[in-house]
Amino acid sequence: MKFWRMNRLAGLVAAVVLVGCGSYGGGSDAVSGGGTSQARSMEEHFSRNVQPSLDFCRTCHMPGAAADVEDGHDFMLSMNKSQDVANLRASWERLGGNNPTSRLLLMPSGQETPHSGGAPWPVGSPQYRNMEILLKCFADADGCGALLGGGVDPGALLPLLGSRHGGHLWVDFCEDKPDGTALPPDPRTLVQPGINQDKAVYYNAYWKSCHEQAPAADQDPTTCGEFRERVARGGVLLKGNGAVGAGIALGGDSASSLLPQALPASTYNNLWEVWGLSQRPDNFDQLAAERYGSALSAQRNPYPLPGEDPNATDGGSGQLPMTFSQTRRPDGSWTGNIVLFGCSTCHSGKVGSPSDGAGLGSLHGTNGQSDLGVILRDVGGGAGSLLPLMLNKTRGTGNITNFQLFGALSIQDPATLPFFLNPLFLSSSTSGTEDMPSWWNLGSRPLKFYDGGQPADAQRIELSTFQPVATLPLTGYQQQKAWIEAHDQDSSAWLMSLKSPAWPVSAVGAIDTALAEQGAILFHGKNLWADNLDNPVPRPNGGNGSCASCHGAYSPRYVNDPAYLDTPAMEGIAGYIVPPAVIGTDMARLAANSEAVSRQFDSSFYGYSEIPEAQCGDLNRASTRGDRENGYLAPPLYGVWASAPYFHNGSVPNVWEVLKSSDRQPVWRRVSTPARADQEGKVVMGYDSDLRRAYDPQRLGWKYDVLACGVTGVTPYLECNPGEPNADPMLQLLLGQIWANGGLLWNLVNVPLLGNAQIEDRKIYNTHMYSQGNGGHSFADVLTDQERRAVIEYLKTL
Repeated sequence: MKFWRMNRLAGLVAAVVLVGCGSYGGGSDAVSGGGTSQARSMEEHFSRNVQPSLDFCRTCHMPGAAADVEDGHDFMLSMNKSQDVANLRASWERLGGNNPTSRLLLMPSGQETPHSGGAPWPVGSPQYRNMEILLKCFADADGCGALLGGGVDPGALLPLLGSRHGGHLWVDFCEDKPDGTALPPDPRTLVQPGINQDKAVYYNAYWKSCHEQAPAADQDPTTCGEFRERVARGGVLLKGNGAVGAGIALGGDSASSLLPQALPASTYNNLWEVWGLSQRPDNFDQLAAERYGSALSAQRNPYPLPGEDPNATDGGSGQLPMTFSQTRRPDGSWTGNIVLFGCSTCHSGKVGSPSDGAGLGSLHGTNGQSDLGVILRDVGGGAGSLLPLMLNKTRGTGNITNFQLFGALSIQDPATLPFFLNPLFLSSSTSGTEDMPSWWNLGSRPLKFYDGGQPADAQRIELSTFQPVATLPLTGYQQQKAWIEAHDQDSSAWLMSLKSPAWPVSAVGAIDTALAEQGAILFHGKNLWADNLDNPVPRPNGGNGSCASCHGAYSPRYVNDPAYLDTPAMEGIAGYIVPPAVIGTDMARLAANSEAVSRQFDSSFYGYSEIPEAQCGDLNRASTRGDRENGYLAPPLYGVWASAPYFHNGSVPNVWEVLKSSDRQPVWRRVSTPARADQEGKVVMGYDSDLRRAYDPQRLGWKYDVLACGVTGVTPYLECNPGEPNADPMLQLLLGQIWANGGLLWNLVNVPLLGNAQIEDRKIYNTHMYSQGNGGHSFADVLTDQERRAVIEYLKTL
């Protein structure tokens, strides 16, 4: 069996390599060279064989660049290439000449560390051999002629910058190809034990197939046409916008649900009364989006205004936020009822506006800004009572633990009901704050969820909130399963098709290309655990110790380097579950699923209980995860600039603070959209997504205000301690023990939302509170500020 699996893996690698050499990942522009390149003089050898490779060194070894530090001053170049020989000889002399091998060879070949640029010139490579000849010529001019015949054509260097901006390989592959074109293998399936052995990018989160034994209709698409059809159907289902066939929470794609979740348009139109206003404002639609943290839909998403017949006005003249959608009857006519919950409730946001660049404005699957608690409060009439259920405590986050809340939808299934009767199910499970991951990275992940709890191929759970449980209460569970099976491939295809927006130059300034190229080298090559850095954090088990080691390779130069990836088709794929001792971030999310919860989930439809050998349930159980330690899955970084705040719980507002833990603030509040002058102080505005006004391009994240202990919404001794503002107050530590050991209490016990002041307080991110700690990722503290600036500039290009 093992022999068959390894041969299958080898075949997949070979197949994907062939694809990569054609049109994916820059394979057609791969580095050439390796042929003999004889020169007649040292000068000719330098200009032909050595100087082209120096452009890589020049990226960092320049005045003001990343290597312009004390340790790097012994080797410096300049923009004046005519001075390269003189600068190189002077550097060679400063570094002790050939003794017996120059440090100019030892460091870039990895024989001597540290070298922030990694090991770009392995021993025996054309670059190494050509430099070795030149340095021997420096030492022995008379014997130089005999060496020149050994010169090697170094070939052309692939660019350091370039990105496919997420999505799945099939999206790029199928562009401009006929429908009948056969799809290449899914590169995520290559992430198996043995892949990338001893290479720079490290994997321990392996792909598992959940569809090999499924009916043919539920298996992967085989052609570009099939993939496009699934993408189109899935987009209709998940986006909403009142489209025929759009999904609704717990109602499938039907026109209604038996749950009390659909408001008549007349009630929705009068929500301004709940907001405490004296009359319906002329910007009602915009204020609804702001109050509930959901951008207005980019496409038409209609509802009938007061006095309108939706079927006489094609749904109505109003425009709903992305999280809401008007339903239709089976014949396509409008119902006038507004569904309040769907995928976009948690998985949508706004970054800039369409005028800032392609793909900007209202976005699916990133930068969540919603406040589900406020929606529940207002729909309940605004009484401000203690809500029995609230799925978030801080705007823009969710208290959602996938295996508990979504797995509970299978309670009607006789196979799983006994687990819910087990008191350990709720008494030992926990919940906590999390910030939703970006959908455009799904196509680059072998596993899903922050803890890598399920295979990416386990697609049923993606439609769990749409399961038509309410239309078939207590009966017809098989029909509910059938609906999921009929749609999960479509929904997954659309999720995988999404791309991240490119850096919006017009709104936040141009990228410093020279600095970004330095960042690309540091991101892929700098070993954060080099001996001279004395990193106190334990080193990961594999990889080269760089950012790319955990987060994947993106630069065309490194993607096509066999020292980094087995095949260029694995560009951007991240599959390393980082142990707690290394990542060090808040552990509440990791601890959320107890053994009782995992057992319940594994027995459910969403855990693929009918094919236990596929291991498509909870992968973090000791019986399934193998010898790896539980931790957090390092995410792919496509569109990372548009994904703030960061960490699994959204506790860090920008990338600068991700890379420099000492700059993090314990209590902060993202800035809000300015209210209109006549409405200031009367309405609740959402987070400001205007790039020119609210985005920080130097720190790569949203601007925020630092809050002191004792200001409005931050209560001394409960949420902070004035005497020790950076320490968790004792009361919070005690409450944390209750939250951590009291089932879903973090969701069930909430402060009443009596009015706008309490709603505004929900914009405060307090890292002292349970599950909201902002520690961890401190291994990046060994970077210098100049290196941080370079890495951040590079991340803008992804």
